[in-house]
Amino acid sequence: MNSFVHVAELHSYTAAAAKLNKTKALMSTHVRQLEEALDVRLISRSTRGFNLTDAGRRYYQQARQILDEISEMEVGLREGEQQMAGRLRVSVPNTFGEQVMMGFIGEFVARYPKINIEVLLSDQYVDLVGQGFDLAIRIGNLKDSTMIARELGNSRSLLVASPKMIDGFSIEHPDDLTGFPMVFDSNLKSERQRWVGRFNGQQYLLDLKPVVYVNSARASAELASRNIGVALCPMFAAKPFFDTHELVPLLQDYDFGDVPINAVYPNRQQLSVRARYFIDEFSRYLEHWGSFSSLRDEPIAPSS
Repeated sequence: MNSFVHVAELHSYTAAAAKLNKTKALMSTHVRQLEEALDVRLISRSTRGFNLTDAGRRYYQQARQILDEISEMEVGLREGEQQMAGRLRVSVPNTFGEQVMMGFIGEFVARYPKINIEVLLSDQYVDLVGQGFDLAIRIGNLKDSTMIARELGNSRSLLVASPKMIDGFSIEHPDDLTGFPMVFDSNLKSERQRWVGRFNGQQYLLDLKPVVYVNSARASAELASRNIGVALCPMFAAKPFFDTHELVPLLQDYDFGDVPINAVYPNRQQLSVRARYFIDEFSRYLEHWGSFSSLRDEPIAPSS
């Protein structure tokens, strides 16, 4: 069962064998013996590789849960008390994972050393059930789905530019940016040549000239720091560039919206103890992380 679960998750006999310190031949034998014992085909093989059958996907989901429960039980028996143990697979967007989540992961692992965390940094939406993830952290407005979502917090959106880009200009009103080049992050899901700012209940449209389109908050901040254009970034992506004075915020009195941060997990009757602790503690971690809503009322000083 353990061999099959690893092959299913890694989509490779070779990778699964390396992870379990076994031979590829033994992994293949284990899967074949499991299929014979169950009298059902779990993996459909072809010259192009393999895919899980419908029965294989159903068996994987239940087998994974059983193995995790066994791991927790064994730790509890060995040490005489209930402890959290087993694997936890999490999908996290690249920029957010690197800038924010790695600090939390370090603290969480130190607190619960029996948990083995696998983190996939990717801006692509993964199939949580099909690929065996316990949960995903997703940034921005969510699409309709059958998944359960829990909002953990929000990150302020900021209009930013390099000091060189705005040198000699007085930027006090959205109209002052008309014609400036723009770096557009497609993750923001806004109109391609329009950003909306609000001030004292009134809405303003910013008319900038798009020169580069990206699908990464970190990339948009990086390009803005290189004098390519003005960018609209979540605070967690822009903060490192504020610290080095490569970017400055613009129109801080205007509201460009908040970016929601959500934990998403499959619609299961019982969320694992590991996943529940992970979500709860990450939510508390965000409350004290210095680049979210707590900065909304604290203007960011531009570099001198």
